Amino acid sequence: MDINTQKHPFFNIEINGEEIRTTNQDSYYRKVKSTSGLTFDVSNQKALANMDVRGTVQTLTFYQNNHLTEEKPGVWVNKQLIQTTDLSLTVEVDGNDYNLSKADHRVEVDLLHDSLPRYIHHYQTFKVFVIPFTPITEGKRLSMLVQQIYVVNETQNPLHLAVKEIPLYQKKYSDQQNVLIAQKGNKQKLAFSEVAKFSAAFIDPNVFKEKKLFEESDTEIWLRDTFNYFDEIFGELTLPDKKMVHLYNRALYQSFSSFGMDCNNQIVGSNWGSYPATNRIWNKDMYYSSLPFLFFDQELCQKTILWFNQFGIKFPGSKFPGGINHSLSNSLAGGLLASLYYEHTADLIFFDEHPQVLENAAKVVDEVLAQRHPEGPMLFESVWLSDAFALGKYHTGSNLCLWKVCSGLADLFDASGLLEDSDKYRRAAKEIKDTICSQMTTEGPFGTQFLEGIGDEEKDKYSIDHYQKPILEQGLIFLSDVIQDGKVDLLMHDGEESDTTLIPFYQFLAKEEPLYQNTLAFSASESNPTYSEEIKGITWGLESGATFPGFITVLMSGLASEQEFSHRLQELFNLADLDGSWWWWPYKLEAAKGEVVRDFGCGKCGWASGIFVSVMLSQYFGLSFNKGVLQINPIHYLEFSWSKLHFGKAFLSIECTKSYVTVTNLLEQSLTIRGNDGNVSLEKGEKFRMEREIK
Repeated sequence: MDINTQKHPFFNIEINGEEIRTTNQDSYYRKVKSTSGLTFDVSNQKALANMDVRGTVQTLTFYQNNHLTEEKPGVWVNKQLIQTTDLSLTVEVDGNDYNLSKADHRVEVDLLHDSLPRYIHHYQTFKVFVIPFTPITEGKRLSMLVQQIYVVNETQNPLHLAVKEIPLYQKKYSDQQNVLIAQKGNKQKLAFSEVAKFSAAFIDPNVFKEKKLFEESDTEIWLRDTFNYFDEIFGELTLPDKKMVHLYNRALYQSFSSFGMDCNNQIVGSNWGSYPATNRIWNKDMYYSSLPFLFFDQELCQKTILWFNQFGIKFPGSKFPGGINHSLSNSLAGGLLASLYYEHTADLIFFDEHPQVLENAAKVVDEVLAQRHPEGPMLFESVWLSDAFALGKYHTGSNLCLWKVCSGLADLFDASGLLEDSDKYRRAAKEIKDTICSQMTTEGPFGTQFLEGIGDEEKDKYSIDHYQKPILEQGLIFLSDVIQDGKVDLLMHDGEESDTTLIPFYQFLAKEEPLYQNTLAFSASESNPTYSEEIKGITWGLESGATFPGFITVLMSGLASEQEFSHRLQELFNLADLDGSWWWWPYKLEAAKGEVVRDFGCGKCGWASGIFVSVMLSQYFGLSFNKGVLQINPIHYLEFSWSKLHFGKAFLSIECTKSYVTVTNLLEQSLTIRGNDGNVSLEKGEKFRMEREIK
């Protein structure tokens, strides 16, 4: 293991007494005077470790089963957490103890491979490298945190050293009850420039047999395998602006780290992001955070589909009546993921092995379609989006989700030979799409665009009388910018409504369609009452100065212009903390541009990370599947190369210049690609070149 690789060029921090340094000259967080709230996180879904800038494990979390709750509009499922706090390492050198968490020495921390943190503790005669990781090895996730420790002698004299035994408790036996501790490495005599290696493991008590596995295994191999897992899902991407590769990788890592899995390999929900772990599960956050699984880890996607199949619909309760219309898009999440999964993988075996997935998705859709009023539009109602309202009598994003599930069911039933069912859902999808495009649009300042939703008596207004009821009225706190004369202005974009932003990803409309482009242009303009030109983001009522999913909408509003999109991407890089993560609410109310905060109300943002990865792949890099055929349509100004890219069922390398795109199939199986003159089948190792239209 080469521990002396070059410092990460962007995501790093150095602490020396009161002095804080970073080589990152872009992040707004470089100006924050405190490191409070800054964490470097590692996760393999089974274990999540949140570490401060000195390497103290502030919280180590393992996950257990789910249970139902009755609390918030967007939360009706919790997960059980097994947690331990304040774990630190101490090394003994020549009889003296050095606690690595103490503020008595210089510490550097950065990222290796855009995934795992590396801590370097500098002392007068030696330095200590610590690389924490949650193992993914031989296709398995282990329920533990491993600290790989390297001590380097920097004097001419030999050093006698050891890693001190980590205390099993502090004052009494029961005060540290949720972790098993194991260590490897004996006392060593270290000559000049020699390196001593140690390992420490913090293990979920529910898998106590893994302690023996740790003791008998080479943890450097585990570390290598864990790096390889993330290297494989990242691929080898090259862009003219190198920092954007790192930003993309960190968003992908953030979305993966949002999830929790129990020791029986079952997904048990997600958190806001990689920090903090929460008992509560916001289903909407979980859905968006899971989208990268479609491209890079189909097994995780399958497990997530099964979770939503069980918990997607709010049960009948006392605060909230529940049912499909409690939150239409959440109720459809299992069917949405199933549709997208089949679109990207063409895998029917999963649905054969789990027939309840299609059965339940069809049952939900049938129940929704049966609600149509004889004289009403082919649109359907939803009360909540997540914790905020699905605005209007009919909410645009929620009905987009319904269209996608109908379209996906049509494809799945068609592939299964159930042509009558396929035809039924395809006809429903067509009618829903026609209705959305004709009735949920209006003339906006940039041309015809989508409304957030449509009202009853007025198309672009909806009375707050619908919301001024017990429980419901609490949701008005998010609508302070859009209520006038007792009505909600539906000519607006809600920063936590992401399905309209995902329209090309869902293949509802192409990214070039004026209806889509006009909607995003409006969302990122001062014509949108929730948009703030000061921070170039979308506010969140009386709760926050900005909500991070809105920044992804603003980003995509500039896609057609190379210069504008570059500026928007740069703003996302500026908003990334020094570990490369985005916070849900980076601004307080009325904050000026760059006056960012950490851990304000919510944690890190897997939702924004998941949709960022999805829109970058589908709209910027232009990758999609249609009827099993890979289509590559990068934005016209983009040049890039991407070697060893996993994308759904494809494994390929791409080189894209201004004038052509070449694709090499790396799969054992053939891969069908849409070329300039029709479909082309590539066998393993074959390369295909497509000419690009020069604009």
